[in-house]
Amino acid sequence: MGAEMAEDALACLAADGDNSAFAALCHMHRRRLWRTRAAFASGEELEDLAQEAVVRAYCSLRTYRADAPFGAWLCRIAVNLAHDRRRSAWRRRVVVTPTVETRAAESPDMLAARREMQRRVRQAVCALPERHRVPLWLHYFEGYSVAEIARLEGAPESTLRGRMKQGLARLAGPLADLLEEEGVEGAGYSRARD
Repeated sequence: MGAEMAEDALACLAADGDNSAFAALCHMHRRRLWRTRAAFASGEELEDLAQEAVVRAYCSLRTYRADAPFGAWLCRIAVNLAHDRRRSAWRRRVVVTPTVETRAAESPDMLAARREMQRRVRQAVCALPERHRVPLWLHYFEGYSVAEIARLEGAPESTLRGRMKQGLARLAGPLADLLEEEGVEGAGYSRARD
């Protein structure tokens, strides 16, 4: 509870123009922001997306509602920026080569298959309409509870659960082959009930 109170106090200070409070908030959420942007970009584009998300958050501080966690708000900005960038004409013309990282415990084939599966899942989530994409991303990839997302979105929890269930159902089509490989039925539905 102390970290939440400290975050709330820093968010209020940042909204009032305290640059050091804003910097502290960004520092607190840098790992989560990194994970979010790493799902969409690599190399120089990764840094560009991170900087753009922080700048946009700074410029939009007055729109931040303290009824939701600052980290969720910052990640939503990053997700929306990444989605916008992915749809942009520039992005469709430029091919960005991902960096390959290896793990000792996995064979190169296993690592490649896992990376491809993660890429496909993230890509499928990103292709969803915003009303489904944002709550699914914040819940499954960033670990926010349905209650926290409801506060951020200004919507009842039951509405968000419905949107998440609809979004998961929409993912079943593009990811059907993955669900069959894993022998999963209704993947993810139980988590949406938190």
